[in-house]
Amino acid sequence: MVGKGEEEVVSLDNIADGMSEMRPDKKKDIKDIDANGKKPKQKLKKSVVALLVFSIVLVLGVVSYVTIVFGNIPFVVKWRNIWIETAMTTDQHKWLATWFFPDWLIDEVMSGQVDIKDISVTDIYGNKSSDVLGQEHLVEGEKDKFGNTVFANDLEENIVILEIKKSNFTGKLVLVDDPSRVFLGATDYKGSRGEFICDYLEKENAVVGVNASGFIDKGGVSLGGDIAGQCVSKGEYWGRYDSRYTLVGFDKKDRLVVGGIEDWKEYNIRDGFQYKPTLILDGKKVVEDSAGWGLQPRTVVGQCKNGVVLLLVIDGRQVGYSIGATMEDCADILLQYGAVTAGACDGGSSSVIGYDGEVINKPCARDMPTGRYLPNAWLVARKDKDTKEDKK
Repeated sequence: MVGKGEEEVVSLDNIADGMSEMRPDKKKDIKDIDANGKKPKQKLKKSVVALLVFSIVLVLGVVSYVTIVFGNIPFVVKWRNIWIETAMTTDQHKWLATWFFPDWLIDEVMSGQVDIKDISVTDIYGNKSSDVLGQEHLVEGEKDKFGNTVFANDLEENIVILEIKKSNFTGKLVLVDDPSRVFLGATDYKGSRGEFICDYLEKENAVVGVNASGFIDKGGVSLGGDIAGQCVSKGEYWGRYDSRYTLVGFDKKDRLVVGGIEDWKEYNIRDGFQYKPTLILDGKKVVEDSAGWGLQPRTVVGQCKNGVVLLLVIDGRQVGYSIGATMEDCADILLQYGAVTAGACDGGSSSVIGYDGEVINKPCARDMPTGRYLPNAWLVARKDKDTKEDKK
């Protein structure tokens, strides 16, 4: 049992303990703690740190912007200009330049866009070799003499397709033995819509096809029914000549002709269209670096002295797979394979290549793995049955 005296001692101890909890310094500690359990000084310190970090980021951002816009560091200037050129040579993504750069800088950069109107007619000496493409020495899946993989070595159709892989882009290069087989096919729905590349292959009995003309994209719906400039297909003219573009076409002697030509009949053009720029004249490259055209998906047509036609398609706008190529990139590839004349077709979302009824590249046209509607296309006619039998 606990005695009465002991109970009183305990009660006094409890009172003493309670009084110690109410010391002035303890009260101060309680006042210094807010509803979140933090002391005001701690909150102030964190606010100062946050403000300091924000200020540093802001200053770095301003300095970086000023350096990019007004600086003269070669590396920075190169990629700034390519960014602007790439954005401004699209239909839907110009805002990537206009939102971030002043108009005067955009105008200055785009004023350097190469647009050569000089005329060049390929001086071909004809094909005397029975194997002008060197197909006898090519094996599908292996490398050619330039280190590019042979995607297709079509002996029946005399077509070679190579896979082009570089650090920032991937594409396909087609070599065609006979330029007389290359022609321009146009949509049956002029003024309304274009057609897909595989539709062109089927209706024209073609083995290979790539996009050609650009088109006026009213409302951004990509129907391809209103051609940009002028074209001629099978003797039928469509569109209106536009002096801003150059001719890319074949004459009646199957020679590739490029340049600022208004009277196509004077040059006996059998199939052709208008676009820009010219890449190769008389065997010489006439574009350097981006040449004012940025990094984009590309389609280019060229011709060698022996008449062989080159059709190049580069994929782009796909991070992790293929960003795109400059005009000089394309010219270098064609020169490697002997081109003496070359001109650009429409690029961007239009760039597509079809072979034997299928699309064999990766077009960047949104949700359209078969490519977008095209107003026309460069096509390669299939060999006739008699020719195939003779080869066997």
